[in-house]
Amino acid sequence: MDVLEAMLKRRSVRSYLPKAVPRTLLGKMLEAARWAPSGGNVQAWKFIVVRDSRMVQMLRIVSPGMFGEPPAAIVICSDKKRYLELGSEMEYEYMAVADCALATENLVLAAHSLGLATCIVKSFAEAAVSELLELPKYIRPELIVSIGYAMNVPQPPPKLALSEIAYADKFGRPWKDE
Repeated sequence: MDVLEAMLKRRSVRSYLPKAVPRTLLGKMLEAARWAPSGGNVQAWKFIVVRDSRMVQMLRIVSPGMFGEPPAAIVICSDKKRYLELGSEMEYEYMAVADCALATENLVLAAHSLGLATCIVKSFAEAAVSELLELPKYIRPELIVSIGYAMNVPQPPPKLALSEIAYADKFGRPWKDE
């Protein structure tokens, strides 16, 4: 599967089969995330792989945005200490979410190409997730990705036409395919 096909066919899945996700596939997803671009190449991300069913259940309890019963999750975190060592507080506040989002997109596209389903979750209690995962103060959870085999794959959501969002050379000049 090429990357464009993965982008067009990947969906946010919220119902999973009760089937474990092999460690080898999770490793491939992590490898894809590791190769994401990062502002200044700081790579200030950490990935917590949660496979223990009790831990996944606890994550679900403190994450209203996590639906279904995924057999695994990956919590994508930013490392403030690394940003401060290699950059600044401003860069951390600005780049942490962007860098983690880029890594997450690589991760979910890799999952799709491996036959797995995912859903990116931002709606969670940050303090509760930090406590549950025993994160040090300088590590902040940014996103959670639920992972499993899809029970149901939703239809693609409507997307705005390029004519509504893309412009040629300057705002207001319509983009046209040639």
